[in-house]
Amino acid sequence: MNSSIKEVTHWLETKSNHTLHISKQEEKDLDRIELQLERIEHQKHQEQSIDGYGDQDTLMLHGSGIVITAGHEAPLPNNTFLIGLDGFKSADIQDQQVVLSTERGTYFIKAT
Repeated sequence: MNSSIKEVTHWLETKSNHTLHISKQEEKDLDRIELQLERIEHQKHQEQSIDGYGDQDTLMLHGSGIVITAGHEAPLPNNTFLIGLDGFKSADIQDQQVVLSTERGTYFIKAT
């Protein structure tokens, strides 16, 4: 595992029982997620979906939350948010936030 990914994983582990505010920017699409983080899991070799939208390397954030897309709120499916790590580019880790970039998009994660 990339050392930056290890650092992001460690940062997330220290934010267990905190609320995470996540903005996911993929091309022109922006989703916001609010998640009460319970635990984190690093998973490799996840099976790809039919549309090819499955990553081989994934961080799974478990906890209850909501997804806000185009002004609409919905419960977080399966109380899990996935961050695909294929095409990992960089991570900027600070005390209360992380900015993680992949070829697919950028994740801004803030803990409160």
